[in-house]
Amino acid sequence: MQAAPNGTWLSQPQIWYYASRQSLDSVMADIWGSDFKVVFLDVRKVSEAMQREAAQAARRQGLMPVVWVQSPQYRGMRIDELVAEARHGDTIQVDDHFFAHYSLEDFYLLRQLYPKPIFCSIQPFQASQVPTAGCNQLDVQCYSAKQFQPCLKLADRLGAVVSLSSENTLQYRSQLGERSFNTFLWQGP
Repeated sequence: MQAAPNGTWLSQPQIWYYASRQSLDSVMADIWGSDFKVVFLDVRKVSEAMQREAAQAARRQGLMPVVWVQSPQYRGMRIDELVAEARHGDTIQVDDHFFAHYSLEDFYLLRQLYPKPIFCSIQPFQASQVPTAGCNQLDVQCYSAKQFQPCLKLADRLGAVVSLSSENTLQYRSQLGERSFNTFLWQGP
């Protein structure tokens, strides 16, 4: 059995690029055609209309649009602002930056205010910061080739999806067995 694609990320420049060429539907079809089920969208400084269109294009192609709240600490975002930023997605993803700069109380406030699923993403050294409840999906960022095997073991222990870096660890996909994986960032079919 081969590893199962789960999700991939579109960065803010990628969203701008595909939207400006009116090819969001096409890229979402390519993502779906690569057997991904989820697309993580970095909507920082992306216009309201473009955010809405990216999420709708994902849905039209059968993908779950997840708003990836990237580096909220640099924008001084309060929890209610994270909720507002995720308004066009079907879920929100808080990542390693969130867990490094926000408290567990903040996470549980997010869980209280945000009625949709919350996806959590951590670096391996943050395993102890994972909330005991509230993450509907957890992924571990296995982006280092040197630490790849220990990272897989951690993901297994946590019941997490394995996130691979298209630059450093995607080449080890064949070592995943039956695990689900994400790819950071989308590189095309």
